[in-house]
Amino acid sequence: MKQDFSPIRGIVFEKEYTLGIGWKIFLYIFMAAMVIGGAYLTYTSIADKSWWLVLIGIGLIMLGLYLYLELKASKIIISNNGIKRVGYFSSRELLINDIKGYDTAQGKRITIRPVDKSKKAIVLSDYSYFADGSEILQWVASNCKDLDAEQEQKGIEEIQNDDSYGHSSEERLAELKKLKRFCSYFNYGGIALCFWLFIHPAPYDYAVLAGIAWPLIVMFVFYLKRDVVVLNSADNKKQAMYPSLSKALILPAVGLLLRILVDFKLMHLTDMLLPAFTVIVVLGAAFLGIIMSSKEKARSNKTTWLSAAAFVLLYGFTAPVIINCNFDYSAPKEYKAQVLSQRISTGKHTSYDLTLSKWGPRESEETEVSKSLYDQVKVGDTVYVNLKSGLFKMPWFYISK
Repeated sequence: MKQDFSPIRGIVFEKEYTLGIGWKIFLYIFMAAMVIGGAYLTYTSIADKSWWLVLIGIGLIMLGLYLYLELKASKIIISNNGIKRVGYFSSRELLINDIKGYDTAQGKRITIRPVDKSKKAIVLSDYSYFADGSEILQWVASNCKDLDAEQEQKGIEEIQNDDSYGHSSEERLAELKKLKRFCSYFNYGGIALCFWLFIHPAPYDYAVLAGIAWPLIVMFVFYLKRDVVVLNSADNKKQAMYPSLSKALILPAVGLLLRILVDFKLMHLTDMLLPAFTVIVVLGAAFLGIIMSSKEKARSNKTTWLSAAAFVLLYGFTAPVIINCNFDYSAPKEYKAQVLSQRISTGKHTSYDLTLSKWGPRESEETEVSKSLYDQVKVGDTVYVNLKSGLFKMPWFYISK
């Protein structure tokens, strides 16, 4: 049943919301585990004199206590005067007359924005975890302007008045729908390429060639459609109304970057500067020409300029390196090296590192290897370092058993 939040003269409405009982139990258990785990890690690490683990243990304890205090104090209070978000360390309140409106991110996080930009917004990222949380959403919808809908409507009106999309209002909206579907095919291709390069790039040469060629094809398509297509993200509802090729352009280059970090090791990182600078200058000049030759709407779009710049830099530093290494068919020069130590680093990325003795022109240092190679060797074993000259004369190496 929908709650009525409309103000009634002489009656003051106010309701307080706290986290649902199920979420409270879950979070209390989670925080208790965090504190106990941190205490155990601290105790055992002090005995082993592993001081960095001691710091992690103390950090877990402090974080668990912080979350406990926040959970105890956390509540949302709504009334016919305004809304208040209460926490242990800070609280924020906005009166009805001080609220500009609300917008959403990924359909879940609600941000209530004030008219006065000097005041802080109230973020309700967890309202659905509160008991009767749907009432909070109803209150926001009843008392605050939907800024997303407002931005979207402005975008529609802008397109209806833009003759780049057609002669009549109906024709322009129909052309917009067709262009968005057209761009979506390229964006899906960019997403698929990124996953292909990252998860299972086989056949490897074809995956790499596709990652190199796809953004250049997208650049050509952008040139052909430069008056009606942009390079925007979908965060801004007004900008999201326009057909965009940003994912198709940038994501394959991200996939190439991931492959470089995992598969190839340059002898000297400075070797990539000249090839990267050359590619950046050429692509930068091409994008400058494309955008400047488009209509004022596209030329004045800051997000398109930023997306183009991000792509040029990313592609400039990835494409030359992966071509230099992957398509280098020269015979490697082989060096023997001894495994001095092994280490596994965990975090967002798990890395498997070997410290090798001095080999060829390289001093003893730690080098990341694949998990399969790491599992095959132990301290004292001999491995082979294969040094290659590089297609663009950027020497690189790989390690084998």
